[in-house]
Amino acid sequence: MLAAAGIGIALLHPASGPGPAPAFAGTAVARPDAAWDALFQAYGNLSGAWSGGDGAQSLALPDGSTMWFFADTFLGEPYPGGTRSPAATGLAHNSAVLYRDGHLGPTYATPPGLGGYNDAADYTWVIPPPSYPATRYELINGDQVIDDGTVYKFYQLADRDLHPGGFPYKLVGTVIESFSLDAATDALSPAGGTPIGIVDTAASDPVIWGPATLVAGGYLYIYGVRPYHGDAAPFPLYLARVPVGGLAAGDPWQYFDGAPSCSPPRSAWVSDPQSATALRTGASAGFSVTDVNGTYVLLTNDTSSNASATNAVAYYARCPTGFGPASPKYLVYQPRLPSGDLAYEYRIVPQFSHGSEVLVSYSQNTTVFDGNYVDIGTYRPRFLDVRLPGLRGPAGSVIDPAPAAPAAPAAPTAPATPLGSP
Repeated sequence: MLAAAGIGIALLHPASGPGPAPAFAGTAVARPDAAWDALFQAYGNLSGAWSGGDGAQSLALPDGSTMWFFADTFLGEPYPGGTRSPAATGLAHNSAVLYRDGHLGPTYATPPGLGGYNDAADYTWVIPPPSYPATRYELINGDQVIDDGTVYKFYQLADRDLHPGGFPYKLVGTVIESFSLDAATDALSPAGGTPIGIVDTAASDPVIWGPATLVAGGYLYIYGVRPYHGDAAPFPLYLARVPVGGLAAGDPWQYFDGAPSCSPPRSAWVSDPQSATALRTGASAGFSVTDVNGTYVLLTNDTSSNASATNAVAYYARCPTGFGPASPKYLVYQPRLPSGDLAYEYRIVPQFSHGSEVLVSYSQNTTVFDGNYVDIGTYRPRFLDVRLPGLRGPAGSVIDPAPAAPAAPAAPTAPATPLGSP
């Protein structure tokens, strides 16, 4: 499935059969968050830099600001009528936008040349490691974490020479990119990536590590999925861990090889990644795992059938290793989409949530040819205020962005300078 510009989306290969009707343990109360939606719409319209992106991921930075990471991205100033010109629009496979004090900006991507953006250049911010040339490979959003003062981001390595099911690329492994973090400004700079678990063949089904991470009980838990496992058991969910600080120290990972349980034996954690056992199936290529009032919530697309593939569902567990086939399933959101549109990569945004009242981000895209050039507002993150069902503990209002004046266009002056400062 493609955006009209040839930008791929991350909702890969949902189950094709209708399957049985899901048995939901409850239904969330969800409504659009107009303030967050408007903030990104205004920035996309007026910044002159970022004009749209999917796969939104957020990282709370030490000074209280948030870095929003994106996968495929449109760059440049849109036309006044709400359209994009293909010839004057830059494309990037990943980017980021800083949020601070009610404002978005700057944008992090490769700046344009003197003639501005064009559709022939690649404006990607973080490129693959040297052994995976950017002419063939790209890095797509995974989760991120700060470990011992360094930002680590899990990118999904995509090979554009492989086309499973006619898709424009195949995910073949993971790259963990480290970023230097400027303590004074919270500016991030890519510092190099480490490939892990790469299996780059047409028939491979590698575990893609890091679509979601979780810090709990002194460990950094790293969730993974197999995207090409088949319709009968889509997206098996795997788990690895290192002690907090262990990612920065280069400690060996441990992989979960046991039945889902909140009291697994020590032997359930093994050193061989090939021995990892799936906790359950039915995740997606982009999701989140969050501690909400002591309940661990896996928020994902419902990949049980094509009919439900754009819906958001949540699975609950009492511990990071507890997501099994019997985990209760809750319906979170059923979007009403225009014909040809898609919704995917639902994630809880914890720094703007309040107990069981959570802010959820998701991506919207279109399969209509040239649809993202005709309507600039589609390919941008959407936000929901969600009251999760069946959770004890505190609840309060989702934290909306402070009122802010629209960002003014700004052109960067050098490759190292972030784009679109407010």
